[in-house]
Amino acid sequence: MRAVRFHEFGAADVLGVEEVPDPVAGAGQVLVRVTAIGVNYGETIIRSGTGARVVPWYDLAPGALGGEVVGIGPDGRRLIGFALGEGYAELALLPEDAAEVPDGLSDHEALALFLQGTTAVAAADAVRLAAGERVLVEAAAGGVGSLLVQVAARAGATVVAAARGARKLALARELGAHEVVDYGEPDWPTGVEPVDVVFSSVGGAVARQSFELLRDGGGRLAVFGFASGEPLDVTASDVFRKGVAVLGFGNPMTPDTVRRAFTLGLRPVLGEALPLAEAARAHELLESRATTGKVVLVP
Repeated sequence: MRAVRFHEFGAADVLGVEEVPDPVAGAGQVLVRVTAIGVNYGETIIRSGTGARVVPWYDLAPGALGGEVVGIGPDGRRLIGFALGEGYAELALLPEDAAEVPDGLSDHEALALFLQGTTAVAAADAVRLAAGERVLVEAAAGGVGSLLVQVAARAGATVVAAARGARKLALARELGAHEVVDYGEPDWPTGVEPVDVVFSSVGGAVARQSFELLRDGGGRLAVFGFASGEPLDVTASDVFRKGVAVLGFGNPMTPDTVRRAFTLGLRPVLGEALPLAEAARAHELLESRATTGKVVLVP
């Protein structure tokens, strides 16, 4: 089969398509013919070599890239899940209990809701989002952010969408944001009133500025990513000073969060669909912030 691999850390052009042996399903696994592959920003961090600093708890090395795939199983059902091993490939192994893609969802839509949708649902659960609260969503036009805007608005919150550029801010408004702010501007927090909740995925200076916008004595910040490559720089003293909570959460993938992501009626934002051979181009698009929504590869 054809698969995308890399043999050294570096820019997107280290990715290349190779002929590799077909995987063989073992106990508890099912072999699927891959019809679409979700591309996530985390995979660009792994490929670039910065993952060891951003997520040091993972053992990262050049080789194959895993990820979420939709594929046709031996019985003809469309299955979705995280590949066990090769993910950017024509064939993949999934757990035998992999979720089935609901009728009415395209492969692209299913991939946009699978990881990003379950993350949005789990993040909202983690902060115990309530009606009437002010909520700041970082990267509000991205895969998770665009869904969090919708989840928070439906919960009755006032949504402040932070994104970069007029096009992304317009999309956030279209999805239900009540206020928008361009975090590409150095003084972007000026004029933003305190918020009860922050959904943080950018990291670095943006995350620190978002933290300072939390309402003292009860604000909550949920961390689910560091797209800038720099983790949130907040100390225990900072948390104590403001009387707020900083929350992470474990694996968002549970049968309940997957079901809710697929059935809440959320509108996934769909990005580019590129051939498998253009995996490097997909990574470049994500790293340049030149895309909105879910980017997929099609073998």
